[in-house]
Amino acid sequence: MEEFYRINWLRARARRDRWKEEVSLVRHEMLWTCLWFEYHKDMWEERALQSTEPGKEAYAKKQMGLWNDFAKKARLMFQGKHVDCI
Repeated sequence: MEEFYRINWLRARARRDRWKEEVSLVRHEMLWTCLWFEYHKDMWEERALQSTEPGKEAYAKKQMGLWNDFAKKARLMFQGKHVDCI
């Protein structure tokens, strides 16, 4: 009977360890998402500054706004989830 409890304890510990790893991965994925959106916003901002044609500049600014909105929404959704978004 003692072996039965030991096996159940080992299974429960393994399950707990898997969940700890999953929580860590999800937190990192939330941070990576924020950073990804910020990266694209900065990239389009740079393109808007370097653009010489009005149409290309307008498109770059539109894309910059889109990625900025994504970043804001991600920060808002992840707020209070132990993620330090920039």
